[in-house]
Order: sequence, then structure tokens, then C-alpha cells
Amino acid sequence: MRIVTGGIAQETNSFQWKSTTLADFQRPGFGTLVRGIQLLELEGTGTVYGGAVPEARRLGMDLIPTTFAEVMPGGRVTREAFETFRDEILAGIDAAMPVDGVLVNLHGAMALEDHDDAEGLLLTAIRSAVGPDVPIVAPLDLHTNLSDTMVAQADALVGYKAYPHIDMPETGARAVQLLAGIIQGDVRPAMAHVRLPLIVANQSMVTTWESPLKRAINRARQIEREPGVLAATVLGGFPFADVPFAGVSTIVVTDGDEALAHRYANELASICWDARADFEVRPTPVANAIEQAMAAPEGAVYVLADISDSGASGTAGDGTVVLKALLDMGVRSAAVAQIMDAEAVAACIAAGVGQEITLVVGGKHDGLHGSPVEVTGMVRLIHEGSFPLIGPMGAGTISSRGRTVVLEIGGPGGIELQLTELRGHPDDLNYFRAFGIEPTERRILVLKSAAHFRAAFEPIATKVIEVDAPGISSPKLSTFDYQRLRRPIYPLDPDVAWSPVLAPADGGSSVESGGE
Repeated sequence: MRIVTGGIAQETNSFQWKSTTLADFQRPGFGTLVRGIQLLELEGTGTVYGGAVPEARRLGMDLIPTTFAEVMPGGRVTREAFETFRDEILAGIDAAMPVDGVLVNLHGAMALEDHDDAEGLLLTAIRSAVGPDVPIVAPLDLHTNLSDTMVAQADALVGYKAYPHIDMPETGARAVQLLAGIIQGDVRPAMAHVRLPLIVANQSMVTTWESPLKRAINRARQIEREPGVLAATVLGGFPFADVPFAGVSTIVVTDGDEALAHRYANELASICWDARADFEVRPTPVANAIEQAMAAPEGAVYVLADISDSGASGTAGDGTVVLKALLDMGVRSAAVAQIMDAEAVAACIAAGVGQEITLVVGGKHDGLHGSPVEVTGMVRLIHEGSFPLIGPMGAGTISSRGRTVVLEIGGPGGIELQLTELRGHPDDLNYFRAFGIEPTERRILVLKSAAHFRAAFEPIATKVIEVDAPGISSPKLSTFDYQRLRRPIYPLDPDVAWSPVLAPADGGSSVESGGE
């Protein structure tokens, strides 16, 4: 079996004014850009290819790599970036022809400067290149905003079931197994999907607790054990993408049984819809969270999650509200990861290690994440910014936030503030340890992360508190100025109604809800 593979992956926050450029994709450690044999070298990492590559070998597949380009979430992707990688993938497919199948590694919530559905565009181009008879299978992120075009151009779609996404290798392997079954004629995929009039905050999708989405995902796992079911997926969507098809959706793939696929897709959607009021997230006021941490016994580790300024949701990464509260309340034994401020980094580097400096940090990108804050501290560390990931997410890969400085405020045992050139999303203990900070020995850890931090930090945390600070990944969805999102949609329109639509075999015309 000759399988060609590649893809483009980015999660677009359309409320981020700064575009994601070709240079962003090419910046080492800001994502993953691999070509040819480099793609196969991702085997064993905590990525989709970490599971897909060895599974393809086990099944006797000849996995032919093209280009895989992934970058940190951010603003809409430029045409130059998208078309550069699309053309590389298409050239690789053309050189590999004839092929028996295509594995397309996608995120599922990427939008371009001039088009809402980048995945749909890429899948359409690949379908045109290989023709109607070559099967295309794509693994998807749990935060996919599912479009009609994506469904129409792929033979099967299968999404992550864990958030934090610790099951990326598992999902890659499952996609490969599904593709092999189609090629060998063992299965004939029938795929149905439901797109609900429902957008939900990221925190209500977390699967380290019995969140509303996890309840549906648990049922999806049961459904996958039923005869004739090849894959069952529940997608939470990405609510910070102002596109018509954003929101919660379900996908079920069966072996030739379209009615069964529709029935299960509707069942999973109904579980989510019936729990729609449970998806509301109520973060804790910042001062209250800090007070809880300060009152905890000696040795406690409190994680204060700055969920509204999550780098993994494409925000500025320069929010200052939590930092200002730490300063105002005289907190000690606190470490902050991090504030993106290239200007402040440059000033600290110019001052040098061991020097005290007073400067204004953060709040400079868009004014939506707090005002700039004046700090005085000693430059304790200057680092080029790259480090290995060792935890449950992305293990075996390298991350980078550009040049990084640790500013020690209030002397030893005070506040350790990481200033970086690039935003990050601290989902690994090495976001501290690589910079000389032992997270298990700090009273307060401030993390600019929506939920990915939980896989690595929950095991060391006495308590995790999601704090109520401003930003463009806030769970308060009613505060966003949506222009392109389909309406009515819950919770923006509380009275919107939904009920399952009959499958074609049962006399209905479609199973979808909430058109594009």
C-alpha cells in the first residue's frame, strides 16, 4: 500500500489582529516544519505522526512523506504561507503517483486572511490531485470547526478524544488503520455528521474531569466498540474563530451503514445539546485566587491559569492583570510563565545578568489583556529560548519562545517573571525547569494556558484555579463581537432550538444542523 502524507495545521483566533505568516511557520520551535524523511523521524514523539508512522510500518504500508507544517495558534494565515505548503504537498503527491491512499494531518480550525475554511481548500486540492477513487483520511484536533467541504472531500475523519491532547499518537494510528481497511477493501466508510447551533468555552471540553464534552466522548468510545462502527468523534470546536461553521459537532464513520452513522451522530449531538447549560464556565476573580494560594499550607503548589490569555488559543501572551495583582498583594514564591514582550527582553539583555532594571512590561500588543505594568527586578537569566518537551504532550519535540529572560522581582523567593520574545503555551514542566525554576517548589505558578497545562501540572498541583482576567480566549463568549458566526447559536441566543434531523434513509434530507 502506497500512502502519501502531509498537512498544514494551525488554530486560528480571528480576534487576533496579527496574521500568521510564512516566517512564523519557519521559526524553529514555534511549531513543526518537516519535509520528506524528517516527517518520518517524528516516530515515537507525542504527535499524530508519533503513532501514524509506526502503525503504517506495522501494516506494511509504504508511507511517502511530503511536507507537514504546523505553527502556534494565532491570527488568520496568510495566503503566501498556505499556498507555499499546499503546493509542496501537491508536488509530493504528484511525484508519488500512483498512490493507494492519502493521510492528511490537519488541525481543523485554520482560517486564511481571505477564506474561512483552509482545511476545506486543502482537502479539495488534494482530492483534485488524486481523483475520486483514492481514499483520503484525516485526523482532526478536538477543537475542529467542521465544515461541509471537509466532510465532502474526505472519506473518513477521526478526531482526538483527549484534552489536553495526550492521544495524538493514538489518533494517528487509528487514522492509518482506517485508511488501510478502506484500501484493502475490508471496509466501506459511510460518514455522517451533525453540527450543533452551540459554541462552548475550552474549559468545558477538558477531559481530565467529567466535563460536559467528556460525557459525550465517553459515549463515543462505547459506540466505537459496537459492530460496524469504525470511528466516533465529538468535536468541541474553537469558539474564538469567527467563522460560520464554528462550534460543537459530531462525526461517525461506519462500515457501509449510513443510517447507523446518522443515528449515532445524532445521539452524540443530543448528549451535548441536552447538557448545553452545563458548558458555562465561571472563572475565579484574580484576587480571590491569590488569597486562596497565600492561605494554603507550606509546600502547597497553586496553579493560577490565565485562561483568557492562552498562547495555545492564539492570544497576545502579554496579559498583565495577574502579574499586577501579585505585585499589589505582595506575593512571594511565585513564578509566571510568561509575558511576551520583545522590547522588555531586549532591555534586560542590554542590562545583563545580575543587573537591576526598572521597565514597563506587557500590555503592548492589543490593549485587550491589561495595561503595561512597571516592574523592578534583577536579571537572573538570559536564555536563547528553546528547550525539549518531556511531558504527556509533544514529548520528544523542541519548543521555543525566542530569547527569554527571567526577571527576579523582590529578591530571592519573590516573583520570578519570564519575559519572552514569542508567546508560548506552558504545557510542560520544562517551561520552568529549562529556565532554572523548579515548579514543585513554588507556591504560585501562573500559566498562560487554557487547558493543555493540566496534563503535566495537575499531578504536581495542590489546586488549579482558572482566573478571571481579560483576553481574547476568555470563556465569556458573549463579550466577543462575532460578525460571521451563524446565528442563532447558543449561548449567544439562549432560546435557539435544535432537534435531530432524520437521516436520508428515514425520510429526512440531512443530518446537519446550523448551515454554513
